[in-house]
Amino acid sequence: MAKKQLVRTLGLSQILMLGIGGTMGAGVFVLTGHAAGMVGPAVILVFLLAGLISLPNSLSYAELASSFPVAGGGYAYISKATKGLLPFSVGWVSWFSNMFYAALSAVGAAYSLKIFLPGLPVPLTAVSLIALFVVISLRGSEEAGRTQVILAGVLLTSLAAFVILGLVLSGGFSWAKFYEGGGFFIHEGWLENMARIFQAITLINVLFAGYEVIATTAEEAKAPGRNIPIAIAGTIFICTVVYCAVAFVALGVVPVSVMSTSSTPLADAASCFLGGWGAPLLGLAGIIATLTSLNAALLSAARVSLALSRDGYLPAFLSRVHPRLKTPLPAILLSGTLIALAAVSGDAVFLSYVSNFGFLYLIFFTNVSVILLRRKFPDHQRPFRTPWYPVTPILGCLCTIVVEVFTELHALIAGIGLIGVGLLVYQLRRPVGKAVEAAVQTVEAARREILVPVANPLTAESLIKMASILGQAREESTLVALSVVKIPAATPLELAQEVLDRQGNGRKALLKRVASYAHQQGVPVRTLQRAVRDISSGILGVAEARGGLGLILMGWHGQLSMQRVTGSVVKDVVHGAKCDVAVLHDRGVEDIKRVLVPVGSGPHTRLALRLARDIVRAVDGSLTTLRILPQADEVDMEVEMDVLRQLVEDELGEIPEGTILSLKRSDSLAQSILAESAQRTDKMGYDLTVIGASEEWFLRELLFGSVPDRIADGAPCSVLLVRKYEPSSVSWVRRMAKRVRGWQGSLQERDKR
Repeated sequence: MAKKQLVRTLGLSQILMLGIGGTMGAGVFVLTGHAAGMVGPAVILVFLLAGLISLPNSLSYAELASSFPVAGGGYAYISKATKGLLPFSVGWVSWFSNMFYAALSAVGAAYSLKIFLPGLPVPLTAVSLIALFVVISLRGSEEAGRTQVILAGVLLTSLAAFVILGLVLSGGFSWAKFYEGGGFFIHEGWLENMARIFQAITLINVLFAGYEVIATTAEEAKAPGRNIPIAIAGTIFICTVVYCAVAFVALGVVPVSVMSTSSTPLADAASCFLGGWGAPLLGLAGIIATLTSLNAALLSAARVSLALSRDGYLPAFLSRVHPRLKTPLPAILLSGTLIALAAVSGDAVFLSYVSNFGFLYLIFFTNVSVILLRRKFPDHQRPFRTPWYPVTPILGCLCTIVVEVFTELHALIAGIGLIGVGLLVYQLRRPVGKAVEAAVQTVEAARREILVPVANPLTAESLIKMASILGQAREESTLVALSVVKIPAATPLELAQEVLDRQGNGRKALLKRVASYAHQQGVPVRTLQRAVRDISSGILGVAEARGGLGLILMGWHGQLSMQRVTGSVVKDVVHGAKCDVAVLHDRGVEDIKRVLVPVGSGPHTRLALRLARDIVRAVDGSLTTLRILPQADEVDMEVEMDVLRQLVEDELGEIPEGTILSLKRSDSLAQSILAESAQRTDKMGYDLTVIGASEEWFLRELLFGSVPDRIADGAPCSVLLVRKYEPSSVSWVRRMAKRVRGWQGSLQERDKR
């Protein structure tokens, strides 16, 4: 299956705001107080040193992200440089680091909301915010980028106002409060102060990792060679200046002893010089800040899992890109769920340490990747080259090691544990995958029987031909030809069965003829003759008794009128069978070469695709998939073709060679399908149409629904109508969901008018 590429929708301002929003947020509003409590006014030096330490790392990212603009960030670069366990461990840690940072941001926003609603439960609030931004991310990177520009713009404006007003208003900055702890350094001895400073750098270093967010979304960046280096450099510079200025003002307003114990230190500071408005305004800014981080980290986490899936380290479904939204929908949903689980703890400090450990691990190997990729691809075009190579990436590695040494012990243990879990996943993924595949194959093999009730000699021959074609395509399939005989109530069934088994009759002759044809085609076949009280219940009883049954294939002769369908044996079986059902409306199946499949949505269409693929494979024919779009709606035909292509790929694994994907626009679904089925190309028309049931198949007067029934009646070729089995509760929920989407669409159309 071809890789689905993301669309380049993010401009320079959006990339820059993603970096700033991913960097700033929980840091200023949640961790500034903790860091100040560790080192006092020297927290300003902490922010400066952290910015300087990040500089060589950011230069490495600028080179790699502009030279290899693909989703995945640091993981993508190390996986280009080398293969195997190392790139997987980097990607695994990167994924979880982004998710922990997103959880940290959600928790920070929840704490900020407590300013307005003191009784608000932090875990529940954090999970609700995560759900909101999952929805935003699902709507597309352009939507997420637009949201980020607005949020980060408001954030920067709010922090600038905090700094300016804190310096000029009464009750604001004073040197006395700034040095209340006894001086710039609050600990005894130079070594003690430096040790605490590096511990504080470890705590807040995650606040300078926004360039990783930029790198992970590089596949969606416009002009990546120019915009990514500018955005990365701009992120580091702007965030360092803002952090230092905010910390400087806050420490001059609120004593260190108060800041270190407050979960909302900046709001406390603002209330000193803005009065009653201070805490709510900074609380609102804090919410916006942490939401920008949540938005960016969620976006980044989903892209890392997408890259891991593309490389085969995570399940393949995570690499699916929604054809309309152009977003990795499964990756976003899974990442959002794991972020919500992490946020339930509500421990901001622990989440910060663990996410920081992961980012440092990732950044270290990104610097290594610069050196490896320079050697591996010396002639690769690099719009931006790291200056002072190889000193810069080596310096970045050394700085990362120094910071990691001062990480708290429990965070180191958690980080190493995360790597250990990743190594376990890496070692088990192949054996577990093989075991799952074997289990699936075992289940499929156990449901390889095709039950073919035969009674009418006019339809029996075509039925067994179609069943043989399906049997040839499905390895280890067995046909079960069934003849049921209705017995009067006065005759014991046991006695009637003995007579049927012992004596020859026309039904037995028909079964023998059917079996002989199947044997000639090389398909295993069994014959059954059953005495029953009712034909429909007899077929359903045999089907239920045979645990290996995968499909019932029946025939229909003549018109599909409501009078004939209602109460018919075929309708009873379609309605009551707890397995897949197919009904052949025969107009000749002697030489099937061209097969048409109208494609909609839902399980019945997917079954139709699989059966059509099996038929084409067995007869060495060609497959045409047809999707009908409403004439009145404004649609992007290129996008809709992607929708059709992905639907076929998702169901069949790959698009069979020679398959034609066709889109038509019409307000009449049935007429368009009939018109297509009647077309002649090179004097050849379609030999078979395979169509899935509509949502009306459960109605007693319709066999498979109004449109499928009309196609079966009007098509010039044979038609195979199919119904996928699903439990009634699942079917009801799916129909209700489809109805709700229909109502939403109607409301949107009415609003437009």
